[in-house]
Amino acid sequence: MIVFIPMLALSWLGSLLSVGGGAVLWAVGGRIVRRAVVAAGFVGGIPAGVLLAQWIGVAWLPPWGSAIIGAFAGIIIALLAYRFALAFTVMIVAALAAGIISAAIIDRGLIASDQARAIAEHRASGFTEAIAATWTPNGSDALTLKDQTVDAANRFWSTLDPPERTLFGASILASGVAGLFLGFFMRASAEIAVTATAGSLLIAWGLSEFLGVDSPRISAWAFATTVLSFVGFFTQSYFLEQASPATEKSSKDNT
Repeated sequence: MIVFIPMLALSWLGSLLSVGGGAVLWAVGGRIVRRAVVAAGFVGGIPAGVLLAQWIGVAWLPPWGSAIIGAFAGIIIALLAYRFALAFTVMIVAALAAGIISAAIIDRGLIASDQARAIAEHRASGFTEAIAATWTPNGSDALTLKDQTVDAANRFWSTLDPPERTLFGASILASGVAGLFLGFFMRASAEIAVTATAGSLLIAWGLSEFLGVDSPRISAWAFATTVLSFVGFFTQSYFLEQASPATEKSSKDNT
């Protein structure tokens, strides 16, 4: 009991922090993520600049000078890395969202040749639960995890009808390409999409850990996370649009 209570309290604390942090990202993540990247680049660039100057042996440059150069270089590098990471993250998120939506359509047999059989088999749900079971910590090595994951994917693919395969593959590919375009050329929307999705995942994980054995099936969490991500995206976009006219008005008043 002496050990159990602190461990239970730590578990609940972790769940609360996950839900709380996820809620912040879900609600206002698009406004703070770029500032956080700039701050991280600035803070990390200061010691990196000093250490690099000492390692190269630039004797004429004082430590404060190398710290300033490192800070600005850190900001530039962080923003460049962030831009590419953002684009590829949006690509992955869009592809996963398309896969989840397609899996929901497949599970309901909406385009299957035998709708009753498709609904009864819960193929997509079974696939996600098989993947979750595969990646549950059980001492398996990386090669075994890879083989089991590929085997589960092949078994799931073999159960699909040709129209279902087309839907699943084409939707993931198209959404991934669209996500890559969004990440590179529509930064504000991409930031909102990523933070809304990350916040939704943290909320879902925190709630699932808090519920424990009473937690719903992973397919239910996947669907709920997808819906919550879309709601978060539109919520952040709405408030961002509402804040833009107010900012413009304040700038005009100041001038």
